[in-house]
Amino acid sequence: MDTGFRLVLAFGLPLVGALALTPVAAGVAHRTGVISRPRSDRFHLTATPYLGGVAIVGSLLLGSALTAGPEGEVIVIMLGAVVLALVGLVDDIRGVGPLVRVGIEAVLGVALWAEGIRSGLFGVPALDLLLTVAWVIAVTNAVNILDNMDGVATGVAAISAVGLAAIAWTQGEILVTPFALAIAGGCLGFLPYNFPPARIFLGDAGSLFLGFLLAAVTLKLDLVEPPGLARGVVPALALAVPLFDMALVTIARLTGGRPVHRGGLDHTAHRLHARGLHRRSIALLAYSAQAACSALALFIARGTTGLAQTSLVLTVATAAAALALLLRIHSGELIEAQEVGRARLWPSR
Repeated sequence: MDTGFRLVLAFGLPLVGALALTPVAAGVAHRTGVISRPRSDRFHLTATPYLGGVAIVGSLLLGSALTAGPEGEVIVIMLGAVVLALVGLVDDIRGVGPLVRVGIEAVLGVALWAEGIRSGLFGVPALDLLLTVAWVIAVTNAVNILDNMDGVATGVAAISAVGLAAIAWTQGEILVTPFALAIAGGCLGFLPYNFPPARIFLGDAGSLFLGFLLAAVTLKLDLVEPPGLARGVVPALALAVPLFDMALVTIARLTGGRPVHRGGLDHTAHRLHARGLHRRSIALLAYSAQAACSALALFIARGTTGLAQTSLVLTVATAAAALALLLRIHSGELIEAQEVGRARLWPSR
């Protein structure tokens, strides 16, 4: 198969598949009662169907089967992602404990390692195994945590995947490039239904699925030009927005004496909303931030280390400043912003 045609198929099949399957998934969710209803620790104001992730799973299974073929690494990645999608689906319907989820993610991280999809940052097998498992857990849950407002996680995942495809292309990674494009295509096919105001949510089935895929793709990247620490920085920048939001809520909950795994209105998106930004503006701001970080990741991956290191220092400083500013927004402001939204939707209450 011609390389260009293969890349078009890799992106186009999941795109069309998600566009077609998402309304079907929404209908099934309505009929079976798999609905996310408003409550105090969630930001949406109307009952919204889950199962959007099921549509993305179906579209990506089709795309990867037709464009990647029976590659052992692709099979392991997709099997792991489907396992987490099933765990997420059970969580959407009945609930799954955080330790169970993390335990499964850890096992799947070891499975990636055994297949050769692993970190090589330290060059010491035991340390790189630990880093591989930690990275899988961190990225999978970061994307899951980011799915807290309409369209944010889906769009950011698509941009991250496009950035990873571009990096892989410059490195001659003929397996990673179409796989990353397939992730982007599935996300973009789902995004019209998920962009504010969302008509369907990813659910944990979708966010855990996408998080694991992105973690595996970044581990699969074989960066040969960037020296030293830059090799670890490129994947982090390619997933900067999810990792930033996870860092924010982790710090906020630990300093506030709250369980890290318990949801709440303390994410980046919620804090920006409390400062007056609308949902669509927040989604677009998240997309812009991830696009800028992905561009910087591509810049560093190409081996131009001088200006890249300077850019990296500025990026870290900007992220630290943003964390400090966002942490100053207190829970009372977040709750007040939510109550204003409820009053606008239900003025008689």
